[in-house]
Amino acid sequence: MKKSNIGLIAGGTVAVAAAAGTFSYLKKKKDEPKVNGSNLQDKEREDKKPSPEADFEREERGLTALDHAYKEEWVANTLSPTEEDIKRAEEKANK
Repeated sequence: MKKSNIGLIAGGTVAVAAAAGTFSYLKKKKDEPKVNGSNLQDKEREDKKPSPEADFEREERGLTALDHAYKEEWVANTLSPTEEDIKRAEEKANK
C-alpha cells in the first residue's frame, strides 16, 4: 500500500471518530442541559422542577431548580442575607 493511501485511511478514521464524538456530545447536551450560575437555560422548565438538594437540605425544600441556581450564585457572590434570614437565625440561636 502507498503511504498516501495509508494517510487517507488514517485521516478518514480520525474524522469519523471525531464526528461520532461530537454527535454524542451534542446529543447529551441537548438531553440534559445543566443550569448553573448565570448560564441559565430554559428558565421556565427549571422553574417547574424541584431543587436537586431538596432531599438533602431542609432549607432547599420547596425551592425550584431555578431558585437553587440563583441561591448558589448569590452565595458565590457573597450577597448578604435577607432580613427574614437574619431574624430566623436569631430565633434559632435564642431557642
